[in-house]
Amino acid sequence: MTTDVLLVANEDDEWPTGVIELVGELLSVARVNASEESTTEIDCSSVRILVGGPSNLARWIDFCPKLEWIQSTWAGVDTLEGHIPASVVVTPLKHVFGQSMSEFVFGWILALERRILDRAQASIWDDTPEMGVFGRTMGILGTGSIGGAVAKTAQNFGIRCRGLNSDGRPVEGFETCFKAGDHRFFDDLDYVVSVLPKTTHTENVVDTNALQRLRPSSILINIGRGNAIDDDALLTALDSGAVGAAVLDVFREEPLPKSHPYWQQPNVYITSHTSAPTLERFVAQAMAPNLERFIAGQDLLGTFDASKGY
Repeated sequence: MTTDVLLVANEDDEWPTGVIELVGELLSVARVNASEESTTEIDCSSVRILVGGPSNLARWIDFCPKLEWIQSTWAGVDTLEGHIPASVVVTPLKHVFGQSMSEFVFGWILALERRILDRAQASIWDDTPEMGVFGRTMGILGTGSIGGAVAKTAQNFGIRCRGLNSDGRPVEGFETCFKAGDHRFFDDLDYVVSVLPKTTHTENVVDTNALQRLRPSSILINIGRGNAIDDDALLTALDSGAVGAAVLDVFREEPLPKSHPYWQQPNVYITSHTSAPTLERFVAQAMAPNLERFIAGQDLLGTFDASKGY
């Protein structure tokens, strides 16, 4: 029996159930364990679609000579770099992370600004009021679906938002947008949130110049990729008081080595790449419109652009 769609999943992954229900009546589908060392138990010669996490899929691509489409179960696909044939399109998991990313960002901002954890552990009476977040200014690096969702949530708290994108184009939900490389974006920001992907153009976007332009009480949150931040510059800014605190979910090397100075920095909060767990129930939902287009021979939507890196 030929296989049109191959799902490469971990044993405890839940997303294959929904994808099998979606694909099963239209194309032949098979599932393999991501830890499999060989392909002898399945004929990959007819596989046209691969679905799974990028780090699990890379080794399977060469076994699928008729491959046309890779559906990632992650938002980031940089681990597939160098493995994608020119004839194959890749669709990252998009438009499903806005809710969880917004929860993470504002959970931390409110916890820090309203001193929630300090209050919870207090042993003496302290009625010093906090100023809250109303009227503050947030800069969001990346104005796509995730950045837009964070900006929309910010509006509910009375926070003004400016955006940074590749060409400075205006985007709904942002008062103004700046072109990448324009450091005026960082001027007097209270909050900086990076949702940038890993590309050659996003390397050290948050550098010394950028950090010196922020308000001294500013909070920096990185939920994109670790390469966007100049780590040495951030450590210096934290030590000098140029930046108030940093919530870092992503890093250049993961897991973050125990010897890294971030672990010893009292105003750095390390959250171990947990800001947006893969929403497995949405994989089939995100894949459905493109499956219809694939079967109809139409171009797929939301495809990865290697020249942009996302």
